Amino acid sequence: MAKVKCPKCDFVNPDGQDACVRCKTPLPRIKIEIAPPSAPPSQQAQYVFRPGQIVAARYSVIDVIGRGGMGCIYRVRDNVLKEDVALKTLLPQFVRDQTVVERFFNEARIARGLSHPNIVRVHDIGITGETIYISMELVKGRSLRDILEKLPAGQRLPVRNALRIIDGLCAALEYAHSHTVHRDIKPENVMIGEDGTVKLMDFGISKLMDTRHLTGPAIVMGTPFYMSPEQLRDSASVDARADIYSVGVVLYEILTGNMPTGVPRPASHLTREVPPALDPIVAKCVDPDPAKRYQNVRELRAALLPIRKLVEGATGPAPQSLNPQKPPTPARRVPIRTLVGAALAAGIVLLAGVGLYRAELGRRESLKTYAETVAAVQRLGPQEDTSIGFDAEFKQWKSRIEQASQIHPDVEKNEAMKKVLEDARKRWEMAQELVHKKDPMALELARQAVQCYTALANWPSDMVFVLPGDVTIHDENTSSVVALDGFFIDKHEVTNGEYLLFCREKNWRFPPYDLETAPADHPVISVTFYDALAYAAWAGKQLPTEAQWARAAYGGPAASKNYPWGESWKDGGCNSGSDSPEMEYARPVGVFADDLSWAGCSDMAGNVAEWTRSRFMPLPYDAGDGREETRDFTFGTLLVVRGGHYRDQQHSPMYMRYAMPFESAADTVGFRCVKPLPSISAQ
Repeated sequence: MAKVKCPKCDFVNPDGQDACVRCKTPLPRIKIEIAPPSAPPSQQAQYVFRPGQIVAARYSVIDVIGRGGMGCIYRVRDNVLKEDVALKTLLPQFVRDQTVVERFFNEARIARGLSHPNIVRVHDIGITGETIYISMELVKGRSLRDILEKLPAGQRLPVRNALRIIDGLCAALEYAHSHTVHRDIKPENVMIGEDGTVKLMDFGISKLMDTRHLTGPAIVMGTPFYMSPEQLRDSASVDARADIYSVGVVLYEILTGNMPTGVPRPASHLTREVPPALDPIVAKCVDPDPAKRYQNVRELRAALLPIRKLVEGATGPAPQSLNPQKPPTPARRVPIRTLVGAALAAGIVLLAGVGLYRAELGRRESLKTYAETVAAVQRLGPQEDTSIGFDAEFKQWKSRIEQASQIHPDVEKNEAMKKVLEDARKRWEMAQELVHKKDPMALELARQAVQCYTALANWPSDMVFVLPGDVTIHDENTSSVVALDGFFIDKHEVTNGEYLLFCREKNWRFPPYDLETAPADHPVISVTFYDALAYAAWAGKQLPTEAQWARAAYGGPAASKNYPWGESWKDGGCNSGSDSPEMEYARPVGVFADDLSWAGCSDMAGNVAEWTRSRFMPLPYDAGDGREETRDFTFGTLLVVRGGHYRDQQHSPMYMRYAMPFESAADTVGFRCVKPLPSISAQ
């Protein structure tokens, strides 16, 4: 029998009631089906692994973590990774349905291709006997649902904690939405680690449930409360805005303890601590019309950021642990609400002064620096105007370049920036020489000149800009010329000290050595491609493609493809295969003056080899053949590793290509990151 829970007093009412029996509050129309009793142990035994059992010759079962409508989750020891992981299995009725099995594997592959500190890592998928399983990161903590349900009656999580949880959830979705749509955002799928780290799990599970399964009482379990109207109509065709709707529902539930059914009251009317400025944000998230919601998670995060800063400024930063604390006293609640409301009102009036809501409103009232000016031009983005003629397009490039060249920063004291500025001017001069011939190369040179000016406006610290151009990639049989736009790349390999900051902030696992006592200026080693990808996402960067790495290493006009200093090996030129005891390990980054590429990158011939985000495939090199599609990488996928290392007795030249499995790690392999320029268009 279906029962309805009162959103005000939590009383579970009998079926058929229009209003709560206890408090007379109108009841929502959506019903929560009560799951049938679990099968007797005798019927379940064949589907439950036993403690001590070895699964798939790899996992030692420790205990059962939980059971659900789709299967069981176990805590197991992964004897390959040498760490405890979670093992999730499907129930037999799903295993027998070939369509469900295919979708399960497909969604598992998607999740396994996601690498982000706020997403539960998926390690492996497989079949053992009649059981299909997924092994994933074991999060030491509790689900958001468990935290909310164990709050004392009338108590809510502090607003600063709620916003911190939502920010972590949004960070996961901002990354994930470039690959997939989650479709099942709810408190059960949000894990909170013991240190407060937010982890999103169960990607795409809703796609496993066809119409027949969705009507099953063991599957629904209240999930429709979090689904957008368009997802209730057609789950397969939704986009990222469906997840934004669900995030809004979760935020409202955290703040108020209720679901935003019907015409919900503003959260600030139900909970005194909630700043009124949050009400329009929640309302925009849960708008029935997707076009009226935030169009991407970045917009939502930008809208929440000023409120979070003000709340944390009034109460101090959210504690690392998000466990419920003693309810604040009324004397504490009123100042927070008042301060945030007043500060936000003042912020809107003084928008140009403090910059609140800048990202959400999408405008800048004052452009005081070169970077801001060029960024404003870039926001115009590429246009689909195929009718534009040669002369008109060149005129537009000319206008952009004239604007940029008039406001370029003072680069005289920075040799690297000075060279880029000189290169921009030369490319533009060449373009002007060719324009009278209507040579298409004039348009390309103008575009490259704008890239150089854009680089000067957005130059990150500790990175160098690699000019747009070509690079030749070699193997033992052939070679391939690849054209590349300009991009930024780290001057040096990511160090132990830099990686330690990432691990501490995101509670990421350490490499198999004591990172806290390791020399901070040495390159981090023994990290998997997955680890490197997660660090890059945290840093707002990417891993380089093989072509980008090669371009930065030896793609300059007069650069040698063998070594930074020339064609022949030079003893002591880099940290590579020396017999000296002090050279038996990685050295501090950047100490070998000769191991400096034409682009200004250190240690590309030695020290440690480096991950790229390119699949190891035969030449010719084609970026469109799937070799750079990280979402398709899986366990066993061979990826390209580039550069020499300290144990390389062969003194391998920089053009050499090596293969390394996706899931592997080595004490001779580290990585560096790149940062692409935004898309450049004449319009």
